[in-house]
Amino acid sequence: MKATGALLLTALVLTYGVFAASWEYVYDGTKLPDDPALGDKVWKVFNKGIKTSEVCEITPEGELHITDPSDKVCFFYREHKDLSHTTLEARVKVLSQSGAPYTICLEIEDGADTTYLCLFPDHITLVGGPSYEVDLTKYHTLRMVRKGKDVIVYVDGKKAIEGKVGGDTSSRHAITFGAGSTGGTGEHYWDYVAYTTKGAFSPDELPSPTAPAGVERRTLPITWGEIKRM
Repeated sequence: MKATGALLLTALVLTYGVFAASWEYVYDGTKLPDDPALGDKVWKVFNKGIKTSEVCEITPEGELHITDPSDKVCFFYREHKDLSHTTLEARVKVLSQSGAPYTICLEIEDGADTTYLCLFPDHITLVGGPSYEVDLTKYHTLRMVRKGKDVIVYVDGKKAIEGKVGGDTSSRHAITFGAGSTGGTGEHYWDYVAYTTKGAFSPDELPSPTAPAGVERRTLPITWGEIKRM
């Protein structure tokens, strides 16, 4: 039924038009990010000597479920040389979090210009910048857009945070997400993670991979989860 799902997704895209901008990579949650079966789409993993399967599982609905106990860490990353104009989006929910702000994170790591978006059950925070209240115990779509030194965060297609890069420093140059602190704990679900390093795009310029611009996920006749299960 995978072919049927692909045809349905293609039909949705064709129905709402073709856009010049496109996603460079979409992780759909149907396999662990570091599963070798992903081939050239596999993610590197930082997991402090534990097995990814100790803290991660794929749900029957095709979601990545991470349960992060204290003293363990498991985040995934894909390295890129140029992240100066990047669009990074995830559909995610957070059931619990304790510890450092970056315990649950969505990141554009770029040396001294690293940008961390930290996720909590009741808000998100751009490290070095402002916060935004949102009930993340339910799924929401978060988009972080970097254009040079400027960063904009969208929640469900609406602008929520404006800030600057450089909230922290990293030795990596990579797109990163997951459980980012050995001292923190958390439980979170990732439906998908999508990005492009080819431009800084608003939701109007580049729709989410699951829905056309301006149309919320719940208004579509079928859901992304249903497509993935076909």
